[in-house]
Amino acid sequence: MSYERLKRLRLVGSAAAGLSLAPNLAVAQQAARESASLIVDVAFTGIESVERDELEQGLVTRATRCRTLIYTPICLVSRSPVFAKREYLDRQELQKDLLRIRLYYWRRGFRDTRVTARQELKDGGLKITFAVVENEPTRVDSVEVVQTGEVLPENEVKSSLHLKRGEPLNVIALDSTVMLLRDALWERGYSDAEVRADTSRVSDGANHGPVSIHVEPGHIAVVDTVVLRGNSAISRRTVQRLMHLKRGDVYRRSAVLNSQRDLYLSGLFSEVDLRAEPVRDSGKVLHVDVVEAPLRRADLASGITSADFVQLDAQFVNYHFLGSARKLTIRSTVSNLLAKQLNAATPFYDVTQGAVGPDRDPFLQPTWSLSASLVQPWAFGPDNQLGISIYTHRRSVPGIVTDRGAGASTALTRQLGSSANATLGYTWEASSIEASDVYFCVSIGLCVQSAIDVVARRNALAPLSFVAQRDGSDDPLKPTTGSRVRFDVEYASQGTGSRFDYTRGAFSASVYRKVLHRSVIAGRVRFGAVRALAGTNAALGLPAGSDPVIHPRKLFFSGGSQSVRGYGENQLGPRILTIDPARLTDTTLAVPCTQLQLADGSCDPNREGLRSADFQPRPLGGTALAEASVELRFPISRSIGIEGAVFVDGAVVGTKRFSDLLGATAAVTPGFGVRFDTPAGPVRLDLGIRPRVVERLPVVTQVTNADGSLTLVDLKTARRFNQAEAQGGFLGQLFSRLTLHLAIGPAF
Repeated sequence: MSYERLKRLRLVGSAAAGLSLAPNLAVAQQAARESASLIVDVAFTGIESVERDELEQGLVTRATRCRTLIYTPICLVSRSPVFAKREYLDRQELQKDLLRIRLYYWRRGFRDTRVTARQELKDGGLKITFAVVENEPTRVDSVEVVQTGEVLPENEVKSSLHLKRGEPLNVIALDSTVMLLRDALWERGYSDAEVRADTSRVSDGANHGPVSIHVEPGHIAVVDTVVLRGNSAISRRTVQRLMHLKRGDVYRRSAVLNSQRDLYLSGLFSEVDLRAEPVRDSGKVLHVDVVEAPLRRADLASGITSADFVQLDAQFVNYHFLGSARKLTIRSTVSNLLAKQLNAATPFYDVTQGAVGPDRDPFLQPTWSLSASLVQPWAFGPDNQLGISIYTHRRSVPGIVTDRGAGASTALTRQLGSSANATLGYTWEASSIEASDVYFCVSIGLCVQSAIDVVARRNALAPLSFVAQRDGSDDPLKPTTGSRVRFDVEYASQGTGSRFDYTRGAFSASVYRKVLHRSVIAGRVRFGAVRALAGTNAALGLPAGSDPVIHPRKLFFSGGSQSVRGYGENQLGPRILTIDPARLTDTTLAVPCTQLQLADGSCDPNREGLRSADFQPRPLGGTALAEASVELRFPISRSIGIEGAVFVDGAVVGTKRFSDLLGATAAVTPGFGVRFDTPAGPVRLDLGIRPRVVERLPVVTQVTNADGSLTLVDLKTARRFNQAEAQGGFLGQLFSRLTLHLAIGPAF
């Protein structure tokens, strides 16, 4: 090989080596640059007067963070882009963030705030620290509202003032005040009113001063012309009937909002826009622009909860059935699927709750409902709607009773403002009751088989009902402010076509308030009572003189994911214990009961050798109820939508009337939980803790008569029942105090 050829080979080899090393060097240099600008932490100092979370949401400079909670263990050791959302330093945006922080403070009255940013190396990246010096805010000496014409009363003006004397000059609160005053004037027809805020007398040097708001109402506006565009399948007459504004009406804010709401909620339109031409004139030209939606819709959904196991739901809606915006809805629901496989497996409830043998089967069978309803809006006026429906169903109260029914109902609903409505309704239903003889004997007071057969067979249940409710909360699924109130009453008698005569009333109220650090404290109360009327027994053909019978569905139960969470669904209330008579007479006991003691009820269920596990608790329901709950909800991770909660629930369930509540079944259960944001709404996992597990409960058993028939016997001595002992073992006793709930939506 010649020297020249060898030299060329060496040059080629050197070039090849350079080509192989250059990419590695470039990758290493790129990694070094990324590490130098990777933001691993963002900190703040000096923030005292504003909410840090809200301020931080408006900044571009953010720390690298885990993409989801599931990846958290991996993110502790790796910042791979697969698991972490990597954030890098943008120096121009960092300077803009300093201005954003100052502007954030300025809008809240802190006009002399100073902000600096410091960078330091930390854990293979950068830590950015924003140092804030708030300084004293500019304060308001006074707030004066000057009206031309005195249109707004003084109390309404005061309620609109969000900026108060002595507070920082918060321009957000000032803008809210101006907006509320303008809306109040528009509600009176002064849609062109001018409301101006004047802060010119506030001195930057003195750092305080007075604020004035000038109000010029102008003239009252009326609707002169309505221009409708975008409709083709829906007639103009149908659109006008859904609206709360027509030619000649005073142009009010509430009428515009209610028209938009009703047009959109009709399901006929995917977009609705109502606006008046921006001309200062007493005669308004109202433009109504709509985009029509598909007039038919079919949905199929599934879900899983700890009370209903697997549930399937199918629905078909025709939003324009036979015209005039009539809505036809056909819905079918099947629940309790896989109940036999999932029953009592964590986190699912034991829906049999102590039922034995054949008595267990009804609670493990599917429950279902099928209904068809027709709703007519604009019934006797734009604020009313009339609905009729037919339905059939099989429902179950876990461990207590199931019933089958079919019937029809009609209801007239009137809208009372933007957030309240009232409904007057009538329902006729033929239903049958499936429950054990023990239930009929103890809960309803029927211990004779012939009487049980009469009540259990298909009977008419036909109540008149009235419901009034108001929802003043800010969000249906995650309320943070406002309140909700509901009152309902039912009356049924032979005059309404019912074989069960009763009166029933219930009231519930919830309130929500924001507290520090974006937390929410929520409270709820619920009261109810039901009273059977004397005509029931005569209508059913039962003996006169016995206590009036109440339909099981009208009794009150407590406990569950939306009630007292230390208990399973409907499991708080009056209960009795049942026991196999063979266990009481078992000769392995030190002193077994005799057949005579069983027959006369003198057998003592507390005798040595009998364990709580030998007894089966059965809820009975009550005729009076009082419930209360307090819950603190707080953010855990806003970026991935996780919220925590601690709560205390309590209830009292009575057996006759409110005067009996002091001697009725009562419980208070604390607990905690987490909520996860999903497209279907917040998913809740709540763990309720039941401190008290020892109760003295009446015991019912049965004896066999000479002819082979069975007679229920109420033992004279109550049993000291220990729920923890009934579970057996240390873990069983521990978990007997805990109840896990899985549900979608807020507890209240």
